[in-house]
Amino acid sequence: MTASLVPSNHRHRERALAAALEPLRAIDPAAIETLWDAWRCPADFLPVLAYALSVDFWDDAWDEIQKRQTIADSPDYHRRKGTRAAVEGAAVSAGLPASITEWWQRVPQGRRGTASIHIEAPLDQVAAIIIKVRPRLYAAKPKSRAIFLGAGEAAGVQAAFGAAILVDEAVTVDPYAFAAEDPEGAFVAAIGIHIETLTTIEPAP
Repeated sequence: MTASLVPSNHRHRERALAAALEPLRAIDPAAIETLWDAWRCPADFLPVLAYALSVDFWDDAWDEIQKRQTIADSPDYHRRKGTRAAVEGAAVSAGLPASITEWWQRVPQGRRGTASIHIEAPLDQVAAIIIKVRPRLYAAKPKSRAIFLGAGEAAGVQAAFGAAILVDEAVTVDPYAFAAEDPEGAFVAAIGIHIETLTTIEPAP
């Protein structure tokens, strides 16, 4: 039996193509079974598997275990995208305490469908925290909703003024306060540095 399926009346380019594909014959088919498994896939192919499974956030500096865990978690993450649970997960991705206040929890009530997120962070780390959390919130939140993102130190006094550098763009920093309901009326729950509003597509009225 001939080792090649190329017919005897082949053209030169067909023979060259068969020769180029010859190394594929040496591949063990059993190895292909591991390529879609986050825990068995060869380490060199992890970025490709992450792309195939639509992993939203990837860092080549992660250790191998974190890369595999991120890939393994991706299907469940995509099932939760657009929910409050996904937004909460994005908010705490910086490893710092975070609170979410939805529009109906504000006093007075905010614009329907909006939410405010405050991340407790030292003022000198605000820019780095926003850079890390912002893209995760963009991906996790419902695309028709606006989210007001803030980071800073919780306190009971007026917020500080300042400025931060975010993605090579100077961002004006204004004081902000998230209000919460209290038997005696509205009170300041957390204050700090208000960075930006995350808005994508607003629904038609």
